[in-house]
Amino acid sequence: MQQTPNPISETAFSSVETQALFRKQQQIQAYAVAGSNFYSIAVFSLINSIINFFQGGIYFPIGLAITQIIDSFSYVFQKEIPSASTIFFIVGLVLNLAIFGVVALFGFFIKKQKTWLIPTGGVLYLLDGLLMLVFQDWIGTAFHAYFLFRIWSNWQAIRNLSDVKNTPQSAIGSL
Repeated sequence: MQQTPNPISETAFSSVETQALFRKQQQIQAYAVAGSNFYSIAVFSLINSIINFFQGGIYFPIGLAITQIIDSFSYVFQKEIPSASTIFFIVGLVLNLAIFGVVALFGFFIKKQKTWLIPTGGVLYLLDGLLMLVFQDWIGTAFHAYFLFRIWSNWQAIRNLSDVKNTPQSAIGSL
């Protein structure tokens, strides 16, 4: 899926209304892609937790490091204190579900054009990427950097389209 909208060519045959309509469609597309990035992060984090639950040996580096840490602590505590293993499992599950839910809500509300969630989510994903870096997970760090680039690119496209939208009509017409 395309990450940033193609620029609209300015021609003498395009009306101001048509240009505005194209920009609005591009903006909707940019919000949809930005929200999908957060959905992807939530889904792959959930898949990682399911894999961890079944003691799988793989993971998706796009997922969150914090959920992997929670899974690890939950697993270790379940093994170390078998009498409370159910409690540790439930605590880990609830924490992970809360994190998945928040990331998915970011995706949902970004698609509803809540722009401020894009940089906020980007900063949180950056912090999660730093956890990957601390644990020397170079592949995970690289994927986090790539998704941060995607988040940044979409945020910039949305901001640029919003700036054009707020330009006075006379300036748009003179283009």
